[in-house]
Amino acid sequence: MTPANLGVVEQDTEIRSETNMSANLVGTIFAAADTRSSNNMRSRTLPLLIFAILCVALTPQYSRGQAGPPLFTDDPDTPGNGHWEINFAVTVLQTRDTRLLGLPLVDVNYGLGERLQLKAEVPWLVLQDRHGESTQSGIGSTNIGLKWRFVDHGEHGLAISTYPQLEIRTSASSARRMLVEPGSELRLPIEMSRELGPVKIVGEFGYQIVQHEKDEVIYGLAMEREVTKRFELLGELHGEAKRDFSEKKLLFNLGGRFKLMKDSTLLFSAGRSFRTALPDHPTFAAYVGLQFHF
Repeated sequence: MTPANLGVVEQDTEIRSETNMSANLVGTIFAAADTRSSNNMRSRTLPLLIFAILCVALTPQYSRGQAGPPLFTDDPDTPGNGHWEINFAVTVLQTRDTRLLGLPLVDVNYGLGERLQLKAEVPWLVLQDRHGESTQSGIGSTNIGLKWRFVDHGEHGLAISTYPQLEIRTSASSARRMLVEPGSELRLPIEMSRELGPVKIVGEFGYQIVQHEKDEVIYGLAMEREVTKRFELLGELHGEAKRDFSEKKLLFNLGGRFKLMKDSTLLFSAGRSFRTALPDHPTFAAYVGLQFHF
């Protein structure tokens, strides 16, 4: 066998191995979807998450992690000066009674300098009733944001950012059809990241001002590990609650990033809530998309 043929065989072996990892990951996702936690575990989840986020800030030997799409938890990273990061995705958020699809979700990000990022995001939404009622569709709310990484100690240093985002109702018709909330929302989060051994960890905590409703808090803990040079395994716990920590929603999510070419990456994730018995809690959530960066 010639050296050239040997290189082709080795590359084919690596691609098959990565494909098998992706297939195993899908199986793991749906196995996790059937896992039930006890009431005692659910009641302690939020304090454990806050403790884990504090550990991210206080443990030595750290570096910037990578969360964000396809996860709900954001990270301090930005695209870089003059660079674009554009995500085209199909999203699913299913509850006991409805299924909300983003077909597609378009998310455009641009780097202003090395520490600033501009964001604009809008979906086309399809709302399906799981009991046979008519399907509704229309444009979703527009989300605009500005991320500023105000602490940056380099590749192997702590990174902390703030990421204000304003969600504005784009269409009154979409609000009447229950596709979007009737008012606007202002999200004020803080993100941080660092490395603990081979695992990168990202924490996020924030406050969300909601028009016409009680304000909310958001929190998340995400982990990422590079399995091969082209495949990253991702996981997160992401929660939302009213400002008095009532009506808690906690989602477990598992996914990955698979590098297709130099400037494109396949993104995917799937997960579910720990409390699926309530009508507005997600029984299933999924994200599949392509990310282009240039």
